[in-house]
Amino acid sequence: MEQCFTDGLKTIGGPSESELHQVEPSTGQQLQNSEGGSMWQVTDMTRLRRFLCFGSEGGTYTTNVEKLGEENAQAILRLIEEGKGIEVVQEIKIFGTEGRVTTQDPILFALALCTQYSDISTKQAAYKALAEICHIPTHLFTYIRFRKDLIRGMKCGIWGRALRKAVANWYNSKDGMSIAMAVTKYKRRAGWSHKDLLRLSHLKPANEDLTLVTKYVMKGWKEVEEAYKDKENSDGIQRLLKYFEALERVKMTQDEQEVAHLIEEYRLVREHLQSNHLKSREVWKALLKDMPIIVILKNLGKMTTDSILKPGSEEVTMLCERLNDETVLKKARIHPFHILVALETYKTGKANRGKLKWIPNSDILLALNQAFYKSFKNIEPTGKHFVLALDVSSSMCSQVLGCRALCAYSVAAVMSMVVTQTESNSTIVAFSNEIVPIHITSEMALDKVLAVMRAVPFGSTDCALPMLWAIKTQTVADVFIIFTDNETSYGNIHPVEALREYRKKMGIPAKLVVCGLGSNGFAIADPDDRGMMDVCGFDTGALDVIRNFALDLI
Repeated sequence: MEQCFTDGLKTIGGPSESELHQVEPSTGQQLQNSEGGSMWQVTDMTRLRRFLCFGSEGGTYTTNVEKLGEENAQAILRLIEEGKGIEVVQEIKIFGTEGRVTTQDPILFALALCTQYSDISTKQAAYKALAEICHIPTHLFTYIRFRKDLIRGMKCGIWGRALRKAVANWYNSKDGMSIAMAVTKYKRRAGWSHKDLLRLSHLKPANEDLTLVTKYVMKGWKEVEEAYKDKENSDGIQRLLKYFEALERVKMTQDEQEVAHLIEEYRLVREHLQSNHLKSREVWKALLKDMPIIVILKNLGKMTTDSILKPGSEEVTMLCERLNDETVLKKARIHPFHILVALETYKTGKANRGKLKWIPNSDILLALNQAFYKSFKNIEPTGKHFVLALDVSSSMCSQVLGCRALCAYSVAAVMSMVVTQTESNSTIVAFSNEIVPIHITSEMALDKVLAVMRAVPFGSTDCALPMLWAIKTQTVADVFIIFTDNETSYGNIHPVEALREYRKKMGIPAKLVVCGLGSNGFAIADPDDRGMMDVCGFDTGALDVIRNFALDLI
């Protein structure tokens, strides 16, 4: 078999302990189908939660981003029509503020839809929630873009009194330094700028700090400097003036030592700098001290190419120390899968897209490997009984859709390690045209797990086998997760019917997730059965979807 896996790594997971205590039992009505198997009826509230989580009302999560449209959120409209608009807004707030989504766009689209709808109570609740849901200017700009998209073709504009008030409240709800950093870091997104929003919202600043920030955005530094130079300014105003002055100095100076000093003193970020500054090692050294880990992981190749990360340099030492700081990893909520993808990408020495190439640094590779293990501590168990079924057919060496750095074999193996290490009630089996229980322990490295998987005989893929095996062996399972490539064929019984047979005979309302790691077009799950989910491809978003699904949050 072609070798298509990572070397010597381990392990993935679930929600926090507080989330576990908040999980409610399934409320969907149990129905009997024509064959006597049970299914969970999918309600509009479930369809809403699926949409908020991953942008589709159906039972399929795909790593390919699809354009959001009103036709994808019909459940929202039906719920509002039924007088449940305030409940819809509450769900939007929960998903938008508790990190239950793969991307914020469906949340912002749903919010825009609620504020566009004619029901007054729904509108008022949605506008009131805007400041909580739009954490950063990018969210606010995207929300405005969706509002505009929803009235495309209509003669009316979007800037009525309610929207002006909501946008003004968004700015007025922030303190001076927070809004100053926000407007200078996220200047323009989704076709809108702060100057646009301040003008169209008719903002009346709530305090003198915000008055200064709005003047800087609308008029520029020279007018601000002139207006405040002869005044007795408060401590807050003086702090803002020094901050804006530092930004103006960064725009003008070519002195890399001065830029580095300003970064450290005023906590400036990459977006505040000029493109020529990013060629300086001193500048990058200053940025690295507070650069978010997730940003570091995405820029390792570029920093190596630009000779910022030279072998044996202080920058490499600093970076490795941050990657191995468990406190930093936990605060950033870094998942082992994030690091695995970064490691495999960095190891190749070239970007997935474009012409960027580099020679991997051995110290960085080692630090990534160590960080992978340390990030396991960030994972909380779900407490569910899992049966993981790993496809071992030869075609599993194909690339993973949505995660080109990994092959299907690697994802399946790593996910098995994650469950083994975090879930005490788990069973792992390998299958092709027959099924074989395999012994994987939390101490085994990835190459050992792959060796165990390769020892299972190859054959065609029968995705019904895990459920049929569990019936035969009386294995308890809350969730079946099947990892396969794009060969999701089945034998004498469809996987859906096998699951329903399991539910009927075992008396357990089990769920099924089928991850087609190399396919974007397969469909196994019944979209009207709340206990079934298809995942097409695999990325970090898929982890959130599977976790939410297992915990009955979607």
